[in-house]
Amino acid sequence: MIKVLIADDHTMLRKGLKLILSEAEDIVVTAEASDGQEAIDRIDAEDFDVVILDISMPRKNGLEALREMKARGKNIPALILSTYSDEDYKQAAREMGAAGYLTKDEAPERLIAAIRDAAKNK
Repeated sequence: MIKVLIADDHTMLRKGLKLILSEAEDIVVTAEASDGQEAIDRIDAEDFDVVILDISMPRKNGLEALREMKARGKNIPALILSTYSDEDYKQAAREMGAAGYLTKDEAPERLIAAIRDAAKNK
C-alpha cells in the first residue's frame, strides 16, 4: 500500500484528492496538512511513501517545504501539484528534487500514475 500525505491549504481540494485516490486499490491517504510547516511536522512524525505538495500555501509554500524535507534528510518522493503551469516553477521543483510536477487541471489518472511512479523510485 502506498501511503500518501496531501498538503494543500484548500480543504475542498484535499478532500477531493482523497476521494480520487480512494479509487486506487494500492494508494491510501494517511494524513493531510493545510500548510507547508504542518506538512514538515507530519513528515517528521510519520512515514509516507509519497508527499503531494501544493506550491502556494501559508507559512511555508510547497517548494520551501520540499527544500526543508531534503535538508532534513527526508528522501520521500514529493510531487508538486499546482495551478501554475509556468516552466520556471517546474524547473525550480526539478532542481529541488521533486519527483514530479502536475497541474491541478490534469486528469486524475495522471496523478495516480505519478504517485505510483514516484513510489517505485523511492
